[in-house]
Order: sequence, then structure tokens, then C-alpha cells
Amino acid sequence: MSRTRPPLHTLIVHFPFVLLGMSFVFDVASIWRGPTLVEAALFNLVAGLAAAAAAAVTGWWDYFTRLPAHSTARRIARWHASANALAVALFVCSLIERWPSRGIAFTTPRLPFVLSALGVAILGIAHYLGGLVDYELVITTRRQSPDAH
Repeated sequence: MSRTRPPLHTLIVHFPFVLLGMSFVFDVASIWRGPTLVEAALFNLVAGLAAAAAAAVTGWWDYFTRLPAHSTARRIARWHASANALAVALFVCSLIERWPSRGIAFTTPRLPFVLSALGVAILGIAHYLGGLVDYELVITTRRQSPDAH
């Protein structure tokens, strides 16, 4: 029986998901709690984007080394990657828009807030698709037990 390593991507993706999601939660909370949470949102956004870069690298590695060519899992993975790229682009635009007001904003400005909200929504869809990739890969590559018949 050969031992294979678990896919690294599935271990890393939780970090950008949580950091970017918490960035939006801090944006919402800054409406009531002020500038400290605006800064917390900014720090989570930067850390989430760095973690997203690591997740993207490991995702491409797993895509090319683990997913069978011309498979349903690869087709779904392309949609997953595209949705993640769109979400990250929205978060990058949010960071660019909020950067000039860092340290002086009492609440998150409207445009970065909306961009982060859209990013979180698309990120949720992307992660759902990523779950489908894992499910499709497990179902199509799982060994059948000799007793299954």
C-alpha cells in the first residue's frame, strides 16, 4: 500500500477564507466600534491576500499533479480558480481604495466596503466549488472494496 501526502491546497485554503471574511466582519463592526476595527479589517485584508497567494500556488500544484486530465474535477477546478481570482481582484481593489485613508478613517469607506462584501460572496461560491472538486475527486478515484458487490 503506497502512502500519498494529503493535498496541500486543502490545508491552506482556510486561512485566506477566514482572514478575508473577518476583514469584512471588522468592516461591518467598525460602523459601531470605530477606527480600531477599520485597522483590524485592513490588517486582515493584507494577511488574507498574502494567504490567498499561497493558496493559489498550492491550488495550481494540486490541479496539475492530482486531478486527472479531462475530468469533471478539473472542469470544476477551473471555475473554482476563476471565482477565486475574481474575489481576490475585488479584495485587491478594496485594499487600493482604503489604503489612502488608513489610520484616519472612523469607519470603512463605502466603496471598499461594497467591494469586500462582493468579494466575500464570490469567495463563498468559490469555496463551494472547491468542495465539489474534492468530492468529485474522492468519488471518482476511491478504490472499491472487494466486498462492495
